[in-house]
Amino acid sequence: MSSAERLVDTAQIVADFGTSKSRISEWSNDPTSGFPAVAHTEGRKRLWRHDEVAAFFAQRAPKKRTLPAAVIEADQDELLTKREVAQLLGYTRTSTIDAYFRDRPGYFPEPDQDVDAPLWRRGTIVAWATNRPGKGRRSSAPTATLPAVSADGDPHELLGTSEVASLLGYGSTASFSSALYQGRIPELPEPDALVKEKGSRGPGRKKWRRATVVAAARKRGVLPAAEQNNDEDLVGAAEAARILGYSNADSFISALGHGLLPDLEQPDGYEYRRGSAGRPRQQRWKRSRLEELAARRSSTS
Repeated sequence: MSSAERLVDTAQIVADFGTSKSRISEWSNDPTSGFPAVAHTEGRKRLWRHDEVAAFFAQRAPKKRTLPAAVIEADQDELLTKREVAQLLGYTRTSTIDAYFRDRPGYFPEPDQDVDAPLWRRGTIVAWATNRPGKGRRSSAPTATLPAVSADGDPHELLGTSEVASLLGYGSTASFSSALYQGRIPELPEPDALVKEKGSRGPGRKKWRRATVVAAARKRGVLPAAEQNNDEDLVGAAEAARILGYSNADSFISALGHGLLPDLEQPDGYEYRRGSAGRPRQQRWKRSRLEELAARRSSTS
């Protein structure tokens, strides 16, 4: 799918462009903001064209920030507590940092070490403060591409955050780490190991066994259940609407939500939309099941 065809919802815009849901709502309701019009709806969910959203944020050029020379010249590998980070940035309270993690996933850098308490290297904070975007804006730096990770590899192999983010369907390591830090991935247990790299300070980096991550991905619907037949033809709301004679996906979803299709309340699977911080999952139904229901409805009409 090209960027011109890709549709994104509010959660994906927040994850990809470092803004907040309230800002998106504010821009969308203000005809003078320049924010693109809604391209499609799925029930109550609004979807925008990704290329138009990207163009909107590209016009909001970031302002460069400077820090005192003493801060820049200090030991960049020194680990700082959240309170020390807040003081370095000139914040009066650490709650400002907490709000970044809560409202703007991927905006503030993840801790370089995080076991008993989060710790950031001074260099991490300096780099962010120097290059970060302004409110509601996105840095021009490209997001690192996540590695392709197979669910079928060695189940005991230890995977790092970028590999875990990929298997769980996140669009970036930052959005995964932010969700993890805020406790929004209950399916993923504590790390199986803490691996300390040579020459690094702190307790080590979090690692999970592949089997642990695959089990979490199945629970979240990112990967199909172990017993699910991958060759089964699963279709989304638009195709389900066509098979059942609805005018569009919205009318089908509305009927489903109002309990008019009890046979379909439980989907046969999900398709995860990358980059939406763990949600939303798009419901999928077996084509054969839909065609059977359509035949029954036709015979009784």
